[in-house]
Amino acid sequence: MIEVFLITSEYWISLPVQEVTLSGKRYQAPRKLDFKLFYPYGSDHQRQNVEEGNTILFRWKGKELFRGLVFARNVTKDAVITITAYDKMQYLLLNKDVYIFNNKRLDQIVARLLSDFSLSKGTITNTGYIIKSLIFSNVTTLYDIILKAISETYKQSGRTYRIYAKAGKLYLEKWNEPATMFLLEDTNTVTDFTVNFSIEEIATKVKVILTKDKKTLYGYASDSSGRNKYGLIQYAEASSDNLNQAQLNKRASQILNQKKGRKKEVTIDALGDPEIVSGMAIQVNLKRISINQKFYVDSDTHTFKGNLHTMSLTLVEQNKIPEVQ
Repeated sequence: MIEVFLITSEYWISLPVQEVTLSGKRYQAPRKLDFKLFYPYGSDHQRQNVEEGNTILFRWKGKELFRGLVFARNVTKDAVITITAYDKMQYLLLNKDVYIFNNKRLDQIVARLLSDFSLSKGTITNTGYIIKSLIFSNVTTLYDIILKAISETYKQSGRTYRIYAKAGKLYLEKWNEPATMFLLEDTNTVTDFTVNFSIEEIATKVKVILTKDKKTLYGYASDSSGRNKYGLIQYAEASSDNLNQAQLNKRASQILNQKKGRKKEVTIDALGDPEIVSGMAIQVNLKRISINQKFYVDSDTHTFKGNLHTMSLTLVEQNKIPEVQ
């Protein structure tokens, strides 16, 4: 059952909504809620003035799935009002500044940004690794600053973290692989699918280059089986970090693991499960084309209408962190 509320300082006001769409994308900051208000002539519902900046809460079968603020409205002559709301992650995209961080952990950087911009803080996990220097001399969104710190932490520690919004607060936690994964199969929950195969972004050799103290060091990693099949395709990257030879080779291996081999991207329509959202790992078994493996949800769109919940997912094979310049 769909429940959408306008939250004020005194009341939760139920809104007349027949359909809700909740969506998000991996490493693209906020989750988004779209719905339509409809007050037909003679309706018993008292009209509520939903405006930009109002807080909206969405529950499905009694469980809160979204809490955020109205950012856009569209009103037609037929009394249909379309509302778009985003969760608190939107403020990491809207706010920009310049920063210099020296000898700070990812969690310390996040805590500083949330404090500077008066954003409510949930649990912020100690990330351990100290980043020697991060300089943002050009105006940069808070989200890109955090994403860069997440990327640097992963490069040096191999640990991935995520920041997300829940019940109006922002959280930072380690992005662990789940002990058990949701299973989607074309024999039951999956109603339609498309699979795209590509080697357009493949690398069979990686070279990481570091120049320091008038010397140039190189880190290498190679995929011999991939090179035999697809030829020599080298990806080269300059490093600004103060790395030794072993660390350069490790960095090259990390990049190669992300780039080697043929890539699959899967688009799935299925019966909905509100727990399946962008970034999480799931198991997919498409027996008709002999695919049975783990994927990551790159984007998700959940549609709720009446008692029906469906979802459309785009899946990728790796949870690769995008580079921030």
